[in-house]
Amino acid sequence: DAAFDAAVSINGFHAFPDKEAAWSEVHRVLRPGGRLTGSVFVLGENARTDFVVTQLYTRMGFFTPPYDTRESLTERLRALYAEVSVECVESLACFSCVK
Repeated sequence: DAAFDAAVSINGFHAFPDKEAAWSEVHRVLRPGGRLTGSVFVLGENARTDFVVTQLYTRMGFFTPPYDTRESLTERLRALYAEVSVECVESLACFSCVK
C-alpha cells in the first residue's frame, strides 16, 4: 500500500475485464501525492471509433466493456483523486491525477 510515487497506464484500462478492481488497485498502491497518468478509450467522442471498438475490437477480445465516456471517466477519477485533468483527442482520453 502507498508504495509508488507514480503509475502510468497507456491504453490499458479499456482492456481490463474488472475495471473497478484495476482503478482501485492503482489508487491503493500510490502514495499520497502520487501521480497517475495515462490514456484510455472513451465511448461517445467519435462515431467511427465507437463502431470499430464495439463491433471489432470488443468481439475480438482486445477491448472489454463496459466503457467509460469522457464524463464518467472524469467522475470516476474525481471520486478517487484530489487533482484530476482529462483531455480528449477524439476517442482517446488522456488523464493525469494526483492522489
